[in-house]
Amino acid sequence: MKKLFLTVVLALTALCSCDSGDSLTDIFLSHPWKLSFFKEGTMITSPSQKVTYTLKFYDTTFTFTTPGGAAISGYWQADNKKRNFRCTQVRVTNGSISGDTIAMKAENILKNARYYEGDANWLQLQVQDNTYMQFHNK
Repeated sequence: MKKLFLTVVLALTALCSCDSGDSLTDIFLSHPWKLSFFKEGTMITSPSQKVTYTLKFYDTTFTFTTPGGAAISGYWQADNKKRNFRCTQVRVTNGSISGDTIAMKAENILKNARYYEGDANWLQLQVQDNTYMQFHNK
């Protein structure tokens, strides 16, 4: 009986966790993303709550803007079946990120990200399991 109950609970959990927000359009194109934190191994870095770093995806391009007005831009592509993610031609297109540790970390992860996780409410761009930056949409 316990086994049946556990099987039913796991099946319901799996069904409930499926979400219509898993399409590439819902995840990437429906709204801008605000940076929550970086995770690098065991180290977590968060921007001050007084500043906002924003990532906006367009059909084939993206722009990551800093509180100082600098922008990191490039091209992006993703595969929702394998959760692959890649940015190309990543470059600072407006202003400078020199001295902005958060922006420099973001540039590095954007250049090296290979996977994504998330849905329409949160997004992780991952270099590997323990190196990623996470965003929220509110």
